Amino acid sequence: MAVVYVLANQKGGVGKTTSTYNLGVALAELRQRVLLVDLDPQGGLTFCAGFEPEDLERTVYHCLLRSTPVTDVVLQNDYGIDLLPANIDLSIAEFQLINAPARERRITKIINDVRERYDFVLIDCQPSLGLLTLNALAAADRVIIPVSCEYLSVRGTSALLKLINKVRGQLNSELKVAGLLPTMFDSRTAHARKILNTLKTEFPKLHLYPHVVNRSIRFAEAAAQRIPIFETKTQVPGALAYRELARDLVKFHAKD
Repeated sequence: MAVVYVLANQKGGVGKTTSTYNLGVALAELRQRVLLVDLDPQGGLTFCAGFEPEDLERTVYHCLLRSTPVTDVVLQNDYGIDLLPANIDLSIAEFQLINAPARERRITKIINDVRERYDFVLIDCQPSLGLLTLNALAAADRVIIPVSCEYLSVRGTSALLKLINKVRGQLNSELKVAGLLPTMFDSRTAHARKILNTLKTEFPKLHLYPHVVNRSIRFAEAAAQRIPIFETKTQVPGALAYRELARDLVKFHAKD
């Protein structure tokens, strides 16, 4: 049965979507059955996976609010992953869910319907702490927090941790923070090095993944081409971090 990871941070532009997609592909390379869930109305994960969000007739929105079976919506791409896609329709979901029964557990039900089919489910959240992110946290086993090596990202992490504590107390007592994933690290700058040290001192009780994702234009180029970072012609140091993280996750859950 799948273990469910949420990749979230209140701060935008920290590499959540990039991390979700490339980690998912790295897990698939290890012969893991992977489902990616796009919970961002911008559809960035859907685009990266090779699909045009606005051309899709059915998305996770239809599972959330129209009870469409997950199996009727899931897409498969060329890199061995399944995707529950999203597009702009999802932007009105939070308003429509406000008075809906079990509004915080809609994603939980969706995932539970297919959980036996996968080894890993990775959920990409939008950069906000609204009802969709709350749904994702209620459904998750663990949270990976991508943190770009800049000050505002650290602040976003603090806000997310407060929400996680509330979710743990009210909706999901088993929810755990798996760790902080440093992204967009530029070793040439004193600021990036300082932020990396700040993560160690600011959040001493949290695991800081040693797999640092270095800043590289290749990530943007890969996203534009709708390919994983591993498919670029040039070796990208940050790409190795996702493969190492994937191996760590597989080893960790093999012990369970």
